[in-house]
Amino acid sequence: MSTSAASETIAVSDSVALVHVNMTNVTKLTASNFLMWSRQVQVLFDGYELSGYLDGSTETPSATLTADNIVSSILSTTTTAAEIWTTLTATYAKPSRGHFKQLKLQIKQWTKGNKSINDYFQGLTSRFDQLALLGKAMDLEDQVEHVLEGLPEEYKTVVDQIEGRDSPPSLTELTRS
Repeated sequence: MSTSAASETIAVSDSVALVHVNMTNVTKLTASNFLMWSRQVQVLFDGYELSGYLDGSTETPSATLTADNIVSSILSTTTTAAEIWTTLTATYAKPSRGHFKQLKLQIKQWTKGNKSINDYFQGLTSRFDQLALLGKAMDLEDQVEHVLEGLPEEYKTVVDQIEGRDSPPSLTELTRS
């Protein structure tokens, strides 16, 4: 995310200013990426010193302003940024059993194939991270096992060395092997 995004402040009255937050570099919100999206928005709002509007600690301005292209179904039931944030969190951040199962299946089926070793490893670690963010962190030993299981025969020597250890390496150590 770019930290050089410009903001524009427009004076609405002597006591209220409207700040335009540039969100062009924020990932588009989908049903499957809420956690990543929400972290990007939180960091962006924090950078503009607006995070109090998301958590409700900043008082809502008395003037009502409207803007085009804002999701009307959310706005019809909310009046503040904090209420919108809470509604989005309640809508998208509920981890379902199906989502957990889908991530675990993706991990089980993920193999190196034609991917570079970095792409292979990144694909697994991003899924491990998603499970952790959803409150279902996978044990390090299980993570290492999944990484090793998806490697082709040409990595057998490395796999044998790692499996011969008394304790599993960290994922960082594993990438250096």
